[in-house]
Amino acid sequence: MAERFGAAPRVREPDVVDTEPGQAHDGRFEGRYKQSWGREPRGGTANVFVYPDAHDGRVVADVVRLDKGHTEGLEPNVTRRLVELMVGAPGGKLSAVRV
Repeated sequence: MAERFGAAPRVREPDVVDTEPGQAHDGRFEGRYKQSWGREPRGGTANVFVYPDAHDGRVVADVVRLDKGHTEGLEPNVTRRLVELMVGAPGGKLSAVRV
């Protein structure tokens, strides 16, 4: 996507650290998680990389959640950072929303 939108090389931003677990998760496996499915929701860390200067002010970013399975919830600070990136993009449907 970065190449497609003519963005500059990626820049690492500060990691996002959460001590609280995510509230949105798949509760069907409560108490019987397997590592391949993910584990109980818990806090965690995410690496954030932004590709600056994309055409038309687009935002291109990678947010890498570390040591997470697919059934675990998105933690509050990771979710907040994702929304900030989306809302920070000029134009588009979310430009009218301010956090």
